[in-house]
Amino acid sequence: MIRPGHRHEPWNQCKDDKFGDSPVYNWVEWSVTAGVQPAHAVQAGTDSDGSPIFVGRVNHYGSVLPAKVIPIRRVAYTSSEGIEIFKANIEVLCGLGFTWIPSERGYVPKGAVSCGNSAFGEPVYIGRAHHDGSVTPGKIVPKHGCLYIPYAGYEHAHPQYEVLVDARKSQKQSVGGKWVPAETKGSIPPGALIAGNDSDGTQIYLGRVYRHGLVLPAKVIPRKQMCHTGDEGLEFDMTEYETLCHANVSWVPFRGVYPINAIECGLDRNGEKLYFGRGRYKGSLTPGKILECSKVLKIPFDWKEIPLREFDILVDNSHPTNKCSQTLYWQSSTNKSSVPKGALLAGYESNRSPIYLGRVMFEGNQLPAKVIPRKNICHTGHRGKEHVMSSYEALCNARVSWLPFRGIIPPKAIICGRTQWGEAVYVGRGPYKGSLTPGKILENEKVLRIPFDWNEVAIRDAEILVEI
Repeated sequence: MIRPGHRHEPWNQCKDDKFGDSPVYNWVEWSVTAGVQPAHAVQAGTDSDGSPIFVGRVNHYGSVLPAKVIPIRRVAYTSSEGIEIFKANIEVLCGLGFTWIPSERGYVPKGAVSCGNSAFGEPVYIGRAHHDGSVTPGKIVPKHGCLYIPYAGYEHAHPQYEVLVDARKSQKQSVGGKWVPAETKGSIPPGALIAGNDSDGTQIYLGRVYRHGLVLPAKVIPRKQMCHTGDEGLEFDMTEYETLCHANVSWVPFRGVYPINAIECGLDRNGEKLYFGRGRYKGSLTPGKILECSKVLKIPFDWKEIPLREFDILVDNSHPTNKCSQTLYWQSSTNKSSVPKGALLAGYESNRSPIYLGRVMFEGNQLPAKVIPRKNICHTGHRGKEHVMSSYEALCNARVSWLPFRGIIPPKAIICGRTQWGEAVYVGRGPYKGSLTPGKILENEKVLRIPFDWNEVAIRDAEILVEI
């Protein structure tokens, strides 16, 4: 006899190595006669009439299959061999920290949740899809190349779908840091990251929470015993959260391009990446979520989500931001020394003096430079001005080529370095006043800027350097 609400641990139970041996989720025995879903049941979507649908699983002739559970209607269904099948006794997935990731044609990402195996020993994963006004969960058997869902008496195949994923296993963790579980009624864990302050000066710590299958940033204010997050335009009160502790991270101003070492939080309902950000509003410095496509920070404040256009983004200091191709050799030199052997000839001045390619560090940015040995000079461009440098690195003995630049960064384009915000800096060259001068192409701007006559000159008819 299956007892509704009884916790059951056969088949599989996910444990998270990073958080010890405590289960991240488990399956709870349940009967349709119960009428109410178990605590922390994972919602998959809604039926066409608006009824909430939760994730379940059932045994069916030797296979363990996902099921759609609709407690308000006291029904549960799975599908097999083309038909929808009613089930009275099932198990409901309960836990926190899930997200849904878009996929297609049988592919399942890292961290995908398996409900068990088919009768043939194949792993069966949990997915969902939009169908006839509903969002319905079903089964993914990778070699079949699709998702099957039970709906209106039949089994329907969807080649495009979303996969249920354990976000803690799929998300990249900050190197040197750890997400520590906590509750608003308890004390803040040691080493928790301070994210800002409330309007009254009270310290705010960075948190993340799990709400309706999403992993969201949160503001944690221990002095007020509160943890709030923002979702769908509103601010929500949460009791459990995780906070980032002992992490080698920092906040840097966001300049429209995501740094390569920006720390991801999770995905929204449409599969869009979310990053951690913080911004100033009404005397506060409040953390929130940055949406990848819109490049807007949304913070929870006064029971609403407030959009901000100027903000900071959280980056991982232990992740290098200036790695270039390992096949390239940059040799150090100075203006007073001869140009290194094998240095790349990048162009010429108007009087035909040769210009070689160099790179320099300037105000935290790694940038291309023009090196003119006849004049013992090395110049770079930054913030609209041309700057004199005394030392540089020359690209030597490289198998490279110059290609016409049409506004799209080609494969194997050479990254000279990165700006202090993490934006990739490519090497270009262009004709100007009788010269052929090297300069920088920024990932976001997609225009060449060269140092010339103590200014930075924008050139659209340019070439970009690539490896061959």
